[in-house]
Amino acid sequence: MKARVAAVALVAAHALALLTVPVSGMAISYVFFFGVAALAMGSVVYAWTRSGTPRDRRWWLLLASLALWMTGMALSARQNYVLDNSNPAPGDSMFFYILYVLPVLVSVSSAPVAARKRWAMSIDLVLATLLGVLFYVRTFSIVSVQGAMGTQQATDVAYMLDFENACLAMAALLRYVATDRKDDHFFFRGVTAFFVTYAICGYVYNHHVALAGHPEFGTSPFDALLDLPFLALFIAAVTRQPQRHWHPPVYLVRFVQSASPTFLAMSVLGFGLMVIPGYPTLGIVGAIAAVIGIGLRGTLAQVDLVEEEFRLSRSRDELQGLVFVDSLTGLANRRALDERLLREWHRQGQQEPISLLMIDVDFFKEYNDRFGHLAGDECLRALAAGMLAHGTRAGDFIARFGGEEFAVVAPGTRPGEALALAESLRAHVESLQIAHPASPFQRLTISIGVGLAHPSSDGGPLDLLNAADRALYRAKQSGRNRVGAPDGPRLGAARADTRRMS
Repeated sequence: MKARVAAVALVAAHALALLTVPVSGMAISYVFFFGVAALAMGSVVYAWTRSGTPRDRRWWLLLASLALWMTGMALSARQNYVLDNSNPAPGDSMFFYILYVLPVLVSVSSAPVAARKRWAMSIDLVLATLLGVLFYVRTFSIVSVQGAMGTQQATDVAYMLDFENACLAMAALLRYVATDRKDDHFFFRGVTAFFVTYAICGYVYNHHVALAGHPEFGTSPFDALLDLPFLALFIAAVTRQPQRHWHPPVYLVRFVQSASPTFLAMSVLGFGLMVIPGYPTLGIVGAIAAVIGIGLRGTLAQVDLVEEEFRLSRSRDELQGLVFVDSLTGLANRRALDERLLREWHRQGQQEPISLLMIDVDFFKEYNDRFGHLAGDECLRALAAGMLAHGTRAGDFIARFGGEEFAVVAPGTRPGEALALAESLRAHVESLQIAHPASPFQRLTISIGVGLAHPSSDGGPLDLLNAADRALYRAKQSGRNRVGAPDGPRLGAARADTRRMS
């Protein structure tokens, strides 16, 4: 509220001073114009300090625009007081009044913070430089350094300013309406407040004051109109951010953010076409550069999008892998085992039985008690690596079932082959010669239960798990370090008995 009261007071003071002291009106207007511009610049710096962490550097682009406008005003004062030139459109000041939009146009054309790339900023820098050259050529193709040669030239300059201000006001308003981030909303509120007000006030002043028989500052209280854009920016920058009552659709936000980089290129294209009649080579270069800039931006953005999709796909695969991987051993986990069993059970054209080997480390609790849990973890890792590298066949699926239990899915495996695979695993683990003083075998051994089942609609993977678990129970009850078959016979039972005390 205080900022609004101060703004109203400044405008009223400017108009009142022009009415009461008209003889010094020009000097009074210059003082107020410099004063409100400086006030707006100070508010921009203040807004930058409130823009969060990291600071939003786009506020410095807006500050640069205000500084260029103030330079144009200083050159206008120089024409009046130093060169004694009362022409309403001196070329040097007109050039800066046109050039001042360039920094903020770059900010309006910028992508969201997360999407900004060095290559995009490089393209913007090239286009902005070319646009500055086109501004210069277009300005001085209409007026000279001393100013417009007649009313028609002054009117042409006024319309060029109107077009520029109106385009930037619409672009800023579009960005403001379609914001989804707090910092964007804050910044574009200030930019919109300034340029919408400037477009309206500038049009009224240029066409109904400066070109209507009042070419000098101070001849009309309407000079106070030009205070309004700077005071609007001041109010927007220093007041607290209001609560948003309307949130734009996500599609609109993404559409505007995607289209905004074309604002700068379209400006280059427009001014390039304007200068073609007098400078065809430069105009054509500008038009071609605008088209190349838009195309290059789109191509590089597509490359970035493809790269981002690939990175996300890879990350998704890695995360999915973590979901199905046992963190201790690196083998598949229980969840992966269940899914594999389900997939094998419902495989089309499945004719051969599915074999499941349930593996339990013998006397593992005693191993942990003797050597500690860290050693137990290392033992499980060694067993997993050994079984994976030397005990299974291509197409077999090995997983950690839980604790010290493992499982092997062997699809399309007949009973004899399944028992032979189980015995191979048992013998391989025994051959590792991992010392286990608390075991009757004096080394680490495993017991294995073999379950087999033909997939059918009457049963499911749970039946196979239960069959393998019952076979494992029989192997353990029979003395461990052996293979238990579903139907009772045990492979190598006699050999296991003779090794029991070796």
